[in-house]
Amino acid sequence: MEILGKIDADLSCTTTVDPEVKQRWFATGLALEYAPVKEPAHEWISSMGRSKYLAPIYAALQDNGQHDTACTWLAENKDFYHPVAYTTVSGIVGDCTTTEFLQ
Repeated sequence: MEILGKIDADLSCTTTVDPEVKQRWFATGLALEYAPVKEPAHEWISSMGRSKYLAPIYAALQDNGQHDTACTWLAENKDFYHPVAYTTVSGIVGDCTTTEFLQ
């Protein structure tokens, strides 16, 4: 995590406005459990709905044992995302019916 902190300090990846950087940085940070990106990633995926940017974030959560977080974030944004984006992300996240938050 020290290396991610150094990269973030030098390049301000977490606070950048560039969606191309956010797409990659947040996915990397979530995959490596770099805590400073979690809430900014959550805010970002709740403020835009483009599948291109959403998919890597949800895939990083799903692929790294954070299924419940992915389901929670998806449920929060169900009515915000375009139906195509929602379908794409749902395909990545999979079954959320067993997630405690949603029951």
